Amino acid sequence: MNQQDIIWVKFPFSSFQESKVRPAIIISNDDYNKKGSDAIICAITSNLDKKPYSIIIDNNNLSAGKLPIRSKMRADKILQIEKNLLLNSFAKLDNKTFDILVEEINKVIKRK
Repeated sequence: MNQQDIIWVKFPFSSFQESKVRPAIIISNDDYNKKGSDAIICAITSNLDKKPYSIIIDNNNLSAGKLPIRSKMRADKILQIEKNLLLNSFAKLDNKTFDILVEEINKVIKRK
């Protein structure tokens, strides 16, 4: 799995008894992804309600693969997750849109 890959993830519920499969994008760099047992991901949702720190994406924002439906990346929903919970990659975000996501993540963590 590489940076910019859009993947299916088994997100555990807070009880860790059950999980739900959801899409996400890998934001950690390839060197980090190769060396450790975790990856850093950003949540993707099909809920298109207007929220700060989110970017709407569709198939025009991909360099490979297809999105099942128009979606939104949530730059404020970042998670470090064990790679064994990453199921498979089904698309890849293009460079331009990934750079926009990184800018939104920077807005979330930037000191004011």
